[in-house]
Amino acid sequence: MENRFSEYLKFKINENGKVELNRPALTKKMMNKSFELFMNLYDNHYGTIIKNDNLISIHTGGWSENEALISEFEQTAWWARYHKITQKGGHYYFELEDNGDKEWRVVSI
Repeated sequence: MENRFSEYLKFKINENGKVELNRPALTKKMMNKSFELFMNLYDNHYGTIIKNDNLISIHTGGWSENEALISEFEQTAWWARYHKITQKGGHYYFELEDNGDKEWRVVSI
């Protein structure tokens, strides 16, 4: 099955069969488009996407379709740029700007 985010992946296979950086996917515009696609495909009936200023948390709700979507989305430039923390049980945390007003902090282990 082809990745639904193929044009947004951080790496691609060139015409010589070698892996290379997918430079167009690294632009802010393309990264934002990949997240828009993710949000449109995500099943909010079972999981949640919470935006709070520069912070985003995604919770799959244990729904296998959401988990499969996360597996594909993890390969994108957006994920590589903004992902901060993964917590067991389908919880993912992202920080959109390094200089944003808010940040994630680990308070216990």
